[in-house]
Amino acid sequence: MSFSQLNTFRCRTFSSSSGKDLLPQAASSIPRAIGTAEVNTAVLSLEGTTQRIKKLFNKVDLSVSSYDTAWVAMVPSPNSGKEPFFPECVNWLLDNQLHDGSWGPPDLHPLLTKDALLSTLACILALKRWNIGEKQIDNGLHFIALNLASATDGEQPSPVGFDIIFPSMIESAFNLDVNLPVGGSTLDALLLRRDVELQRGNGSNSEGWRAYLAYISEGIGKSQDWEMVMKYQKKNGSLFNSPSTTAAAFTHLNNAGCLSYLRSLIEMFGSAVPTIYPLDKYARLSMVSSLESMGVDRHFREEIRSVLDETYRCWLQGDEDILSDAGTCAMAFRLLRLHGYDVSADPLSQFSEDRFFNSLGGYLKDTGAALELFRASEVIIHPDESVLEKPHYWTSHFLKQELSNNLTQVYRLNKHIDQVDDALRLPSYATLGRLSSRKAIKYYNTDSTKMLKSSYRCSNVGNEDFLKLAVEDFNMCQSIHREELEHLSRWVVESRLDKLNFARQKQAYCYFSAAATLFPPELSDARISWAKNGVLTTVVDDFFDVGGSEVELVNLVQLIEK
Repeated sequence: MSFSQLNTFRCRTFSSSSGKDLLPQAASSIPRAIGTAEVNTAVLSLEGTTQRIKKLFNKVDLSVSSYDTAWVAMVPSPNSGKEPFFPECVNWLLDNQLHDGSWGPPDLHPLLTKDALLSTLACILALKRWNIGEKQIDNGLHFIALNLASATDGEQPSPVGFDIIFPSMIESAFNLDVNLPVGGSTLDALLLRRDVELQRGNGSNSEGWRAYLAYISEGIGKSQDWEMVMKYQKKNGSLFNSPSTTAAAFTHLNNAGCLSYLRSLIEMFGSAVPTIYPLDKYARLSMVSSLESMGVDRHFREEIRSVLDETYRCWLQGDEDILSDAGTCAMAFRLLRLHGYDVSADPLSQFSEDRFFNSLGGYLKDTGAALELFRASEVIIHPDESVLEKPHYWTSHFLKQELSNNLTQVYRLNKHIDQVDDALRLPSYATLGRLSSRKAIKYYNTDSTKMLKSSYRCSNVGNEDFLKLAVEDFNMCQSIHREELEHLSRWVVESRLDKLNFARQKQAYCYFSAAATLFPPELSDARISWAKNGVLTTVVDDFFDVGGSEVELVNLVQLIEK
């Protein structure tokens, strides 16, 4: 089921007359209310989907990037500058060109042509660097010729750094005598875009701009301040966890840490690398957050506990993969605190407004990270936690501003706009869990495509099975709730409570006060007990207020006291 299919159905109120609030099982039609036999079938389907999701907790599925693989393929051997350090990456480029001559995901969205152009040109440069793949180079040049107009199309979303990296690669291609089909006017327009962005950024001279320049170092080349770039090196040897940036740095500096990181990538992924690595901790925390928000976390209690225990251990040890990234750190803090782990909010102080906007994420207006910081700021449990109050103010202001600006194509691609609107309108602690789950299901998007220097996907973050499980589970629970409400209505009739003219008929109200929070199927007895108690309490209340005489009331009190 796609997000668009799910989104075409409106959220309907669950009334006592219809007893329905069923989500669509498929794109065909709104389903009828299902019975006990079909609930059993649904349970079997849930079990299969649940097992597939459980396997994802053990492995983070991250797509590879033709763009980053090309930059790793361009790294020369230290023994001979005429041979590649990683020939397996060169071979991958030769074997994985698409039928249209491009490199990249085979099902790339039409709006992501700039992504395909950047990846294709990088692959051409890599093959030309080692004088191999003449046929592939020609096919790639043909693709560029057909799609070059998109490079100056302001309506299409751009990979991070496109306006600087793409013109620089064109110049590199000319230096390698590649016959690029770039006309004078198009080249002038691209170079002008690059110059304008460089002048604007150099004028600001902010730390965020310097981080951005370091991140796109492969597009700066020999004129880059590599000493400045190496200030951003992580403990794992990488620069920004980016294979392309790290490959460019190693090519210029022969840094041992960079080489160690690149070798670890090849060992982990084989002959092709992703555009960001590692992403494991963020991906698993995102799984926990998504499953909880859609109300199906009870199926994965053991797996979630394992993820949070490991996250807590890393939190206490100051793990860089968690604490150095704003979005990951904020999400880890929120989930750990909500699950009762003793975590201080102090690590979030590093993401003050000034520091955030002077970072790479802040420069790129990372709405996802800001949204996670906003959500974390709502989890205040101590009287004086200014470290959470301050980010709540500035993140809400930033998110409102981005929302009013009607977020760009790139942010719509990253699917935060609906979540931002919902988070700003209603605090997480002031929402009814079941309604929040319904909204989370409505907004959940199975297309996990995100954009850095190239587009990438992680099935742990956006997954068809997550939505399938949530929809089936929601429908199954609603069907059980409908049957329980019918049972309650029969009990009222059998007990002749409906014959009491003075008493309000509040069975639906009493039942929903329980079902809204005690929704899992296994809590059926609790819901029924709660609802029956509510019905009887309403009858007694009305008897005292309206139906009974003074003598009857005294007799009732005496009976209860006995």
